[in-house]
Amino acid sequence: MTLAGFLIGLIGVGALLVVLAVQRRYRRPQSVARGLLVSYAVIVLALAAGEFYVRYIYADSRMEFGLHGMNWANKYIERNSLGFRDREWTVEELESRTTVFVLGDSFTEGWGINNPADRYTAVLQRHLGDDYAVVTLARAGQSTINELEFLETYPYQPPDVVILQYFINDIDIAAKSNGMQWDFAAPSVPPIADQSYLASFLFWRANYERLFHNVHDGRTEWEFYYAAYDNAYIFDIHRQEIERLIDAVEDRGARLIVLIFPNLLDPVGSVPYVDRVAQVFEARGITDILKLTDEAAAWPLEERIVSPFDSHASVAFNRRIGDMLYDQFFAP
Repeated sequence: MTLAGFLIGLIGVGALLVVLAVQRRYRRPQSVARGLLVSYAVIVLALAAGEFYVRYIYADSRMEFGLHGMNWANKYIERNSLGFRDREWTVEELESRTTVFVLGDSFTEGWGINNPADRYTAVLQRHLGDDYAVVTLARAGQSTINELEFLETYPYQPPDVVILQYFINDIDIAAKSNGMQWDFAAPSVPPIADQSYLASFLFWRANYERLFHNVHDGRTEWEFYYAAYDNAYIFDIHRQEIERLIDAVEDRGARLIVLIFPNLLDPVGSVPYVDRVAQVFEARGITDILKLTDEAAAWPLEERIVSPFDSHASVAFNRRIGDMLYDQFFAP
């Protein structure tokens, strides 16, 4: 059904009820129609209010494919001239400060964090003060290769310190480019869900879980990623990606700090993969590594993530990460 068809049907029902309510020949249908008109009006108003709310007010950071999927980003994500969710830094500011680049993905961009001042990068900036510039170079959906590009193409001065934020899906590009395919079993979207924000919301909320199972083999999203790490050939390719980034940091004479996020829905289950990634850095002599597995496991799930539908780090957990980075790697 299309939105136009739905509206025509809704208007038709309303018109029929009005006709029955005003005619006087048939008393019983008239009485029933008058009663139903009240319910009809309530339903129409509720649908109109719902459509208005989801279209113009509702903002949920869960990433999905419906019409309302970008409401949150459009409302809260403001990017600088380089395309990052960060302030505009001037050459003069960077030259006069110790410069810290934070490379990362949606965890560093702050997906689900309405106020960018609540991100761990901002917490670290407040700890360090005005002698430092914490430059956020992060974008949702990016992985190691993309973060290397952020570093290599930054147009101003090179960093003094690089914090690499790693998440246990950064093997994604290596996996998909080497035969591991991920395709979710997307349901057939009815036309009305492509035209009405309310219908889109209801449809994708009902079908949300189907987006996290691989149509090829039935594996969940996390089973897919863990299998990629367990594939020696794919992991070796990913290891080379990581080492290219290490090389780029070393070429710039910068200190490298590695911040590794586990699967926040199951931090204990992702320990072997967090450790495997950490070992790649350790083999290159990198010792400044903060693994968040123990810290995440110590927090109740509802406190460490944004919401039941968004498993990014919460405001409180971001604050804790900023404190930990400062205490372990910067505090006098």
